[in-house]
Amino acid sequence: MSQEVFLRGLGSCVFSLVIAWLVFSGYDREVGSESTETDGQKYRPCVSGSLLPLYLLLLLVLETVFYGITEAAKSALSVCFGTFLHISVYYFALLFVLPFFRKLISARACAMLWVIPNYLYITLQSYMRLPAPLLVISVPGNLVWILFGVWLVGFFVVLAGKTMQHLVFRRQILRAAVPVTDPEILSAWEEAIAQAQIRKPKFKLVSSACVSTPLSVGLFRRTMRVVLPQKDYAPEELSLILKHEIIHIAREDSWAKYFLVFCTAMCWFNPLMWIAMKKSAEDMELSCDETVLLDADAGTRKKYAALLLDTAGDDRGFTTCLSASASGMRYRLKSIMKPAKRRSGALIVGLVFFILCMTSGYVALVYGGATGAEIIYQSGDYSGYHLWSICRSGDGYSSTYEDFAYDVTDEAAFHEYLAGLTLAEFTGNYSFSESSAEFIYLLDTPDGTLGIDLCDNYIKLTYFAEDYKQVGYYIAEDVDWEYLGTVIVEREE
Repeated sequence: MSQEVFLRGLGSCVFSLVIAWLVFSGYDREVGSESTETDGQKYRPCVSGSLLPLYLLLLLVLETVFYGITEAAKSALSVCFGTFLHISVYYFALLFVLPFFRKLISARACAMLWVIPNYLYITLQSYMRLPAPLLVISVPGNLVWILFGVWLVGFFVVLAGKTMQHLVFRRQILRAAVPVTDPEILSAWEEAIAQAQIRKPKFKLVSSACVSTPLSVGLFRRTMRVVLPQKDYAPEELSLILKHEIIHIAREDSWAKYFLVFCTAMCWFNPLMWIAMKKSAEDMELSCDETVLLDADAGTRKKYAALLLDTAGDDRGFTTCLSASASGMRYRLKSIMKPAKRRSGALIVGLVFFILCMTSGYVALVYGGATGAEIIYQSGDYSGYHLWSICRSGDGYSSTYEDFAYDVTDEAAFHEYLAGLTLAEFTGNYSFSESSAEFIYLLDTPDGTLGIDLCDNYIKLTYFAEDYKQVGYYIAEDVDWEYLGTVIVEREE
C-alpha cells in the first residue's frame, strides 16, 4: 500500500467515524434516550447542503484572482469532471441499494445518504491525493473544451431554471400570504418551537390561499416562511403539521434539496440523476414522518395518515411540505401505520462515506496534447539548453558537474527524446509515486533554470525564474528508461 493510499484511508476513516457519530447522536437526541443533552436545538442537520457548492465556487474565484482565467478554467474542468463522474456513479448505486437500506436503518439515515456527497470536497485536498489514476479517458485535441462548454451551458440552464422556478413559486404563494393571528394556532406554533428547543426563531408563520398543503419555503431562516392553507385544522392535526415543518427547517432540508438540484444540474444529461432527485425528496419526507411520530400511538398515526391523504403536494422549488407527491404515498402510509423497528444506521452511513472517499479520483481525463519540443523547448533548436545536473528522486540536486551521480553520453539524444514525447493536460490530483523510476534533471535555458521531474507517465516542469511556477503533464506512452539508460549512465565509483 502506498503512502498516499494509507493517508487517504486514515483521513477517510476519521471523517467517517465523525459522520457516524453525528448520525447516531442526532438520532439518540431525537429519540430522547438518557444520553440526550437538554440544551440547544433538538433537531439538527448532519450535513449542510451548501458545503460542496460553496467550496467549488470559492475555489474557482480564488483560482481566477490569483492565477487567471486560463488556470481557473483548467481547475474547473478537473474538479467538475471528477465530481460529476463520482456522484453519477454513487447515486446510480444508491438507487439500487436504498430499498434494502430502508428495511434495516432509520429513515433519517436513508435521507442522510443522499447528502453525504457534500463532504466530497475533502477528497480534493492535497493530503487526499492518489499515486496514479486507474483509468485514463483521452479526449483528442481541443474537443474537451467544446464538450465542457456544452456541459457548462446545460449546468447553468438547469440550475438557473430550478432557482427561477423556486423564486416564482415563492413569490406566488407569499404575495397573498398574511401573518397568522389566530390565538390557538399561534399557541400551537409556540409550543412546537419550544419542543424543538429553537431559541429566537427567525422564520415566521403565515397563511395563504395559494397553497393546498402546509409547506415551508425559503433557504435562509430570516426569509423562510411556514405557510398554512386557509382551512381549519383540529388542534392535534395542527400540532402534527407544525412539528413536521419545524423539523424540516431545523434540519435544513431546503438546503439538502438545493444540493440535490445542484447535483442534478451537474449531471443534467443523466436521466437517472433526475430520478434520484425525486427519490431523495421522498426520503426526506419519510425521515420527517419518522421523527414526528416517535412514540406516537395508533390513533395519532391514523390522524397523521389522514392528513397526508387530505393534502395535495406541491414541491416546486426548494420547498418542503407535508405531502410532496403521490408517488411515494403508499410507502409513506405503510411506514406510518406499521412502523418497523430499525437501527439508527450510523455505521452504514459512516461506511458508505468511507467507500465514497476511497473510490473517488481514480479516473483521469487526459486532453489536448503537444510535443515536448513545443512545451519544453518551444522550438526545435536545443543549442541553448544545457543539462547540468541529474539525480534520482530523493538524492537531491548536484551543485556542480563534478558532483554528478550520472554521466551524459549523448546530450543531444537526450534532448531529442524529450522533444519527441507527447504531453497532455490531465485532471485529478496524483503524485505518481509508484513510478518504476523517477529522475530529476536541471537544464540551463535561455530563460533561466528549468527543472524536469520525469516519471513513467508524468513529467513536472519547474521554472526557476522570477515567476516561479510548476506545471505537470501526462505522458501517453511509457517513458523508455532503457533508451535513456544508454544516453545517461550511472557513474562508476
